[in-house]
Amino acid sequence: MKTARPITRSSLSSSRDPNAVLAALLGPRFVAYRAAWDEAAAGKRPAFPLHLDLDVISSCQLSCPMCPAGQPESPFPGLGRVLPETTLEAALVESQKNQLPALRLGVTGEPLLLKNIAQYVQAARDRGVLDVALITNGQNLWPEMSQALIAAGLTRLMVSVDAATESTYRLVRPGGDWARLKSNLRDFLAIRASLKSPLPLLRLSFVDLALNAADKPLFERDFGPLADYLTFQSYQSLGGLPNLNPGLDNAPPASLSPGDVCLEPRCRLALHADGGLFPCCSDFGRLQPLGYFPALSLSQAWNSAPARELARDQGAFPQCRACQAAGSGQLFHLKPPNCDRGQGVFAPPRPEGR
Repeated sequence: MKTARPITRSSLSSSRDPNAVLAALLGPRFVAYRAAWDEAAAGKRPAFPLHLDLDVISSCQLSCPMCPAGQPESPFPGLGRVLPETTLEAALVESQKNQLPALRLGVTGEPLLLKNIAQYVQAARDRGVLDVALITNGQNLWPEMSQALIAAGLTRLMVSVDAATESTYRLVRPGGDWARLKSNLRDFLAIRASLKSPLPLLRLSFVDLALNAADKPLFERDFGPLADYLTFQSYQSLGGLPNLNPGLDNAPPASLSPGDVCLEPRCRLALHADGGLFPCCSDFGRLQPLGYFPALSLSQAWNSAPARELARDQGAFPQCRACQAAGSGQLFHLKPPNCDRGQGVFAPPRPEGR
């Protein structure tokens, strides 16, 4: 298999490469982990995921228009769940056995709604996970929470901002408090400095929308000095979500561009709060469930025929083509399956009691 051009849904804005910073701090094992990502582009898929996305909670206190969890009638059922600690422990035990190098807490919900979330970070580090990230809206990033996350060994704190002014923030983050967010970020940076800790690196992100387009240059100007790095992400719209970027094309490409490949099914696996296993953390990944954990182990899902086929040729799957369309500034709606009942492209019957 030839080396491919990786498809990405986000762009980086930083004077420092966060992976280079972490390589200097975490050493040879981190370097080897990132080298494995490069090898995946050449077709060498590892025997176990390089990265696990853990949806520790599928609830959020905000109602953002670009997020399925923020909709009155979400296209995805199964919201409002918390990942059982027994499920977390089972996933971490298997991850330790297979030397999982990286993990992120947070997919559809807000991890900081869990007051003991720092214990999840510590549990991952205790099980040998090297790079532990957490994604949050920052509303509950109180000073006590910042201290706990730093002490637990978090390596990346990813805060979704999506605005540079209070008026825009009210549009894209309904229910959020702009002043609280900025205060929490300042407190986090002050606490990290007082502890003389280089970690976690702070990433601030911005999803490109018609609603916040005017704020984009201001965001880079005002928040760039605060963050270790910024990312700008393409908006993805699924069936049941509002069209926040009107005027975009409404048809996916017939196939992926020659030589392009998404590395997610070659590198990552997502475990949701209800036990669902998916080939990536994208909303489009929810359209192609692989099974349910722990009835299906992480390794079994990763090495299943559907997962291997996705890694080999995403162009054969409309979900992947639609995801690429969204990443290139197009719009395409696919109706999600009833994932809560395990009805999807690859889903086996849902286990009893779930």
